[in-house]
Amino acid sequence: MDQKTVDKKAALISAIDRCQNPFIIAQMEAILQREQVLSPIGKLSKDYPLLLQVQSNRDISLQTGLRIKAVNKLTKYQEIIVWPKFIIALIMLVIAAAIINNFSVNEGELQYSSFISSLAVIYGLLWGLFVLDALMVIFLAYTNKIKIAQSSFIRKLLCLIFPPIAIGQRHLLEPEKIWLPFYAWSKCNEGLFNHLKKQFSIPMIVIALLIIPVLLIEWQFYEAVETFLNTDLSLILGLVQGFIWLAFTFEFLLLIAIANDKFNYIKKNWIDLLIILLPFVSFVRSLRLVKVAKITQLSRGYKLRALLMKAREGFIFASFFYRLLAVKPDYQIKKMMKKLNENQKEREIIEEDLAKLSSWLNKRNTDQQDL
Repeated sequence: MDQKTVDKKAALISAIDRCQNPFIIAQMEAILQREQVLSPIGKLSKDYPLLLQVQSNRDISLQTGLRIKAVNKLTKYQEIIVWPKFIIALIMLVIAAAIINNFSVNEGELQYSSFISSLAVIYGLLWGLFVLDALMVIFLAYTNKIKIAQSSFIRKLLCLIFPPIAIGQRHLLEPEKIWLPFYAWSKCNEGLFNHLKKQFSIPMIVIALLIIPVLLIEWQFYEAVETFLNTDLSLILGLVQGFIWLAFTFEFLLLIAIANDKFNYIKKNWIDLLIILLPFVSFVRSLRLVKVAKITQLSRGYKLRALLMKAREGFIFASFFYRLLAVKPDYQIKKMMKKLNENQKEREIIEEDLAKLSSWLNKRNTDQQDL
């Protein structure tokens, strides 16, 4: 054991003497119980210093309001367009919510309103602005010989498919930075993600809670409420569900834009994703029915849409309870400890595999020295 390691050990012993945290003491005790299993790794650490790099590379700092120099025409253009682009993307998301959630099939006939048709036209015109934006970016990058970050370029192409994705705009040259309203350019890291997730938590619980009166009215009190209000209740319920969809979609698009591990985010928030996608399935199904004249097919399409809408309502209801449980301390502790134990088990398996490899390398080195 070299002097540096001896000094570290002495400092650690001193820190243990001062430690009053039973959780940390329990963690250290668990590690020391595995000393014999991990001893081959310690022997190999002289040849592989990488084994001693146990610090995590998490970045939980909140870095907002970052200044980015507009060093060329492309970055100057992005600085000018970033705020208007966010507003347009948000408007298009609102329009999408109105169209998707109100495009309905009723009694075997397709019902369109002039208002929804007008919204579709506006959406198409605004989509044209995103096409022009993409062409402008490509033109500026080509003429100024600027290489756009691959992830930012892919995201820009995805915006042509669904422009509201531009709610979370990454920098074209520095993709680790994202522009957010009231935060300006911010660093995409765990700190920003956790901060925004916390900001969304309570409002999203309240919004998800709106599905309860919708379900009660649809299942039990539809005629009574419609008579009392003396209006078309389906329109009001459609607006409420459209607002819920809008909120879930906005949160999802913003957080997935920040998340570095997007697949993991989708895996953890699959309920929210289903809430967002189910109306799309119904919408596409309804569009297909525009070309179909047979009443039987219209009827089947209506039944499918009704089933999808009920499924979405169920997922919103489930999301409400999941989010509600997420703020309860007991549930959070159990959930986190379960995850911690799973991660610890996985860590121990990896360490044991590493120890086996270390034993083999130590044996090989010894054999080579004997030769």
